[in-house]
Amino acid sequence: MASILITPKFNKKNSLEIIIHNNSTEDLEQIKLCFNLIYSIKSINGANIYKKTGRYYELYMDNKLFKSKEIITLTIELHHSNPKIGTYNMSCGPKGLFIIDKNENLIDSIVKELVFESKIQKAQYSKINESLVIPIVPEPKEICFLNDNFIDCKNNFFIEDSELLEICTFLKTTCDRLAINFTSTNGINVKCIKKNFKKNQYKLIISDQTILIHAADYGGKLYAFISLLHLINYYHNKIPQIEITDSPKFKWRGMHLDCARQFHSVAQIKRLLLYMAMFKLNRFHWHLTDNEAWRLDVPSFPELASKSSFRGYHEIIPPLYGSGYLRYGGFYSSSDVNEVVLYAKKLNIEVMPEIELPSHAWALVQVMPELRDQFSNKISEDVGNYSNNVINPSLTVTWNFLEKILSDISKMFPYSIIHVGLDERPKTAWEGSPEMMKFMKQNNYHSFGEVQDFYMNKVIELLKKNNKRTAAWNEAALPPYKNIGSGGGEGNIDKNCLIFAWEHPSVAEQAVKKGFETVMCPAQKTYFDMAYNNSTQERGLCWASTIEASEVYNWKPLQGIDKKTHSLIIGIQGHLWSETITKKDYIDIMINPRLATLSQVAWSKKSRLNWQEFRSVLMQSMKFMSKLGWKFHDF
Repeated sequence: MASILITPKFNKKNSLEIIIHNNSTEDLEQIKLCFNLIYSIKSINGANIYKKTGRYYELYMDNKLFKSKEIITLTIELHHSNPKIGTYNMSCGPKGLFIIDKNENLIDSIVKELVFESKIQKAQYSKINESLVIPIVPEPKEICFLNDNFIDCKNNFFIEDSELLEICTFLKTTCDRLAINFTSTNGINVKCIKKNFKKNQYKLIISDQTILIHAADYGGKLYAFISLLHLINYYHNKIPQIEITDSPKFKWRGMHLDCARQFHSVAQIKRLLLYMAMFKLNRFHWHLTDNEAWRLDVPSFPELASKSSFRGYHEIIPPLYGSGYLRYGGFYSSSDVNEVVLYAKKLNIEVMPEIELPSHAWALVQVMPELRDQFSNKISEDVGNYSNNVINPSLTVTWNFLEKILSDISKMFPYSIIHVGLDERPKTAWEGSPEMMKFMKQNNYHSFGEVQDFYMNKVIELLKKNNKRTAAWNEAALPPYKNIGSGGGEGNIDKNCLIFAWEHPSVAEQAVKKGFETVMCPAQKTYFDMAYNNSTQERGLCWASTIEASEVYNWKPLQGIDKKTHSLIIGIQGHLWSETITKKDYIDIMINPRLATLSQVAWSKKSRLNWQEFRSVLMQSMKFMSKLGWKFHDF
């Protein structure tokens, strides 16, 4: 049996208790308790904080001698002692918890599942009426049943068009899982006819023992093929005689994955890309760096990723977000990037990389401290409790670094847009820097907002030299929506910058009013790291909102935005930030079915099915994705 048993519990007062039982026959001296929390510690009884990085804590217990069979309870008040949903959930307890002895050796221990004295049961969802018009998500624009007859297909088809055959070959594993054969010698013929259609537009006609796909490009053929997969899977061995005319509403239909807080393997990323393609999403936002890691191996700084992408008790980066005592992590090589980019391209998905700067750079600064003014006499802390995590644009070394990094990334990623972050810069980040004060005086800058604009415009120019367009979070062009101690720019930046409006639905309206093309991704609707509801059994955060699939569906992105500026809203995007994804098994439930639902909002016409009708269609898509190995949350 383990030497120590640990039971975390939220009591009726919303305080976190960590109950530690010395199950061994020995007295233990000066043990150290290490773990992560999603929320920061406000106060603690029974222990003292020895070290803190972000929300990773190392505690020494008040009792220096932990006697055999003794039970100690630590009581912790969190800063969010009255969370938005009224309680905490499964993501809010200690993660990656381990105990070490006075010689810093790991003590064998077992951490039990988080307990709640006051439980809130799981949400109950009404029964789904599974009668439906057509089993395709996102809902096609025009659907016409040619007659009441069905074609007996026995799931056997053959393809003549070489490009469509290439798509079919690439998706062979998917077709096999769905038990659909597109290489039959005696099946129904699938033909392609080139038409003068818009990008990604298609027409699918099934009649008289023939399937016709009309399209102008690869994307149109792919999306017609995917709609066909959904139809064949649902009707099984027979398909209706039908005509579908379809094209997307938004040109940017994206999904973001945070690979800095947790390392997601290339296989996991490819799995997500396939999911995206099944719902006709076409932009993958690859979040590669943050406070916790720099995951991209760049030629100009060959040790940067290898030193900052692994964490553990004895590593440069401590065991953040539940990684535990042992070495954990990984980074993406140029060959990994190439593999992801090529795989995405086959699915009509472009890959936009993001390096998160100048803030959210704690891991980078641990490896390259020279990117901060070493004579700075003030400590700044960001909203995630990371200290001194902002690089300094008044230093020559910073620009030498950025010039090389942006050149490397531009060569690694063929897509025309690179995201450079620019959110949540602590207001006081540059206050104590003598070099910054001198720089501001020389350039007649009176605010750090002006300095940020200088930084942003110079980054934009560097990327232009590499034939790339710059994207950034909304603080690049606007003041922060909410006062959380972050600073923004003055908004005097190149209008070519693509803005990702994340803080609130109203932020996009402000961005387009200033003339910026914008992708709408408000946390209240698109952050899939948020919990579905307030049940204690759910996982996820709630600082923005709780988000049920129905709330995603009922979101009307353009509502309230002046029609004159609608053309500047180029699309919408979902996000999965990974603070709570301490096991890869959690990915499915957080994403699915919310991302499939978001695809409906991104693709479909204004007038569409009501939620109850759509639930029926969505359930068929969930059954479809279950065959491809995806679990889903109830809706």
